[in-house]
Amino acid sequence: MSRAVALPPVLLGLVILLVAQLAGSAASELLGLPVPGVVLGLLLLVVLGVVRWTRPVVRAAEPAATPLLQHLQLLFVPPGVGIVLELRTLVENALPLALAVVGSFVAALLVSGWLLQALLRRQDRRRGNGAGPSADGPAGPGGPAAPDGPAAPGGPAAPGDPAGPTAPGQAPA
Repeated sequence: MSRAVALPPVLLGLVILLVAQLAGSAASELLGLPVPGVVLGLLLLVVLGVVRWTRPVVRAAEPAATPLLQHLQLLFVPPGVGIVLELRTLVENALPLALAVVGSFVAALLVSGWLLQALLRRQDRRRGNGAGPSADGPAGPGGPAAPDGPAAPGGPAAPGDPAGPTAPGQAPA
């Protein structure tokens, strides 16, 4: 029997969470990345959860993660205290902070919109719809016209159309 299986589930989950945090911190320091190690550890857990054969590792962390998530509001106390202690610095740098928050919001909004449009186009192509309806009408250029729109080339002219009817093979005026 493995020693890891002999650990209580909550303790095993805490070990997995701490190892992921340690791996992220080590990667951040060794590679000199400007990303906190905690964030890299979280990304590691996400990757482990996506890969099929490592999902049991993430599931084993759930007994420790669930109580932490239930009391997540307590984890906001230290940052809140830090904000109160550094309020003067925050006020002095209010404009750059506001620009960073608004700029990141706009950037995320634009990227999300672009990604949604790209995914919708991809979904249309997979369904065989092509690019979807065009501005020329439901059937595209040269297709049948809408019931109350102008007639297709070579057909009878719409009332009040100065071009008049054209014969087949003859270019409209």
